[in-house]
Amino acid sequence: MKISMPIVRQSTSHLFWLMMAPLLTFAQSESRHPQAPAGADTRPAQTDSASAQLIKNYLTVTGALKAQPPLLNVVAQGRIKESTLERQFHLIETSDGKRRLTYSWTHLGRKHRVLYVHDGLQTWIQVLEPKQQTAHSYTGVDAQHFANQRWLLQPFTLPKRADYKFKYQGTALVAGRPAYMIKGYGKANIHSWFYFDQEKSLLTRWGGQGKIAGVTEAMDYQASQFKPVDGILIPSYIQLLAQNAPFGYIQVEQMTINQDLNEVSFFMPEHISPTLRQRPTVKN
Repeated sequence: MKISMPIVRQSTSHLFWLMMAPLLTFAQSESRHPQAPAGADTRPAQTDSASAQLIKNYLTVTGALKAQPPLLNVVAQGRIKESTLERQFHLIETSDGKRRLTYSWTHLGRKHRVLYVHDGLQTWIQVLEPKQQTAHSYTGVDAQHFANQRWLLQPFTLPKRADYKFKYQGTALVAGRPAYMIKGYGKANIHSWFYFDQEKSLLTRWGGQGKIAGVTEAMDYQASQFKPVDGILIPSYIQLLAQNAPFGYIQVEQMTINQDLNEVSFFMPEHISPTLRQRPTVKN
């Protein structure tokens, strides 16, 4: 279901952008990404006022700003297609940055199931089917992308927001619509970018560095459909992009929020090696 949301109006907001436009870095292009190397892009000491206002507008139109109780987690199920591979997924994302994603699919009559988890500090992976394997650390660019780029619950609220500083970048086009762009600097100065629709204030595109076909490039998520879940608007259809080229989609079929996760573990299972018993010596 496509949602048409009202514009967040403030008496001085339009005048603010008209006054600021000549002073801000302007980039009118189709979803432009910052190109500076990570080491050369200094993390700002504070989030600037333009970025803070865009985030506040987004939280307002989605209903998350004044949600009671506050949005703590999202649990979702659906389908993901990447190139020719289509899988089912079960996803948990939390407001403190944890992620738990299970992929399930069938190939040549055999069921496959793989679990990816970020516990807030460590990222790990475990093959569950067709034969369960030992969980192990997940590292590299893929793991960094998984830990920092979320599908449904962005780092715009506490406690995860405390890890970020945001800087306004300019303007761009997302699917032909004008958008404002900000850049996020997370833990270890990991960069993400976010695009907010100028008219509706919705977050319509976001992403960060990832890897596809062995090549590190900009990987984005572009939302075109949203669904209200207990009064909070959440993306339900997301296109997958690599260097602006579409290569798949995420279709969310079921969503719930603020679930009891006490029985859900995000920590990597300990691997217990079997104790080898020494065979008794037989005396002649």
